[in-house]
Amino acid sequence: MIRVKSKHRKLIYLIIAIIIAVFVILLLNWQQKGTTQHVSKDLKISLSYPKEWYIDDRYQSILLTDYKTNQNRNDKPSAEQVEIYISEFSNCFSSLEDDLKYPACGEGKEDRPDEIISKDIKQVSGGTFYKYTTRTPSNEELVHYFLKNGNKILQISKEPDPSQYEKEFEEIINSIRFL
Repeated sequence: MIRVKSKHRKLIYLIIAIIIAVFVILLLNWQQKGTTQHVSKDLKISLSYPKEWYIDDRYQSILLTDYKTNQNRNDKPSAEQVEIYISEFSNCFSSLEDDLKYPACGEGKEDRPDEIISKDIKQVSGGTFYKYTTRTPSNEELVHYFLKNGNKILQISKEPDPSQYEKEFEEIINSIRFL
């Protein structure tokens, strides 16, 4: 067995630590190359999204897609594509749930409100993420997503829902930071 002096042992440990640190930094850089960071001045948020996707940030909203389009077009994603729309939530009632029961500020819904059939809440780094499923009086089920941080609420929609991009959707939600 080879004996290593105490001085040399510390040097070997230092070299190993440096090699590991360089490897970790290179690995993290490699993983981040697949995303693009974006800052929305209007919404006062930052987020990351897949580098090959398209973003249109205007009109106090963000449109993220995996196909070329913009907010001035009325494109609908195919079953293999995805469209994520982020905007500030404009509420009429004192609670988010009342806004969901009475959409469009309750216009025409006084006697037949929508029903909340499920509610999922998850803490993410940008705040509290809510997923609600509602049922309309005509028996249509709708999914609503919100990200709340303090008094600020973002409304987020995804089409199609669910989609083949659930992992990317979750990563985008987890990347949102309020500025």
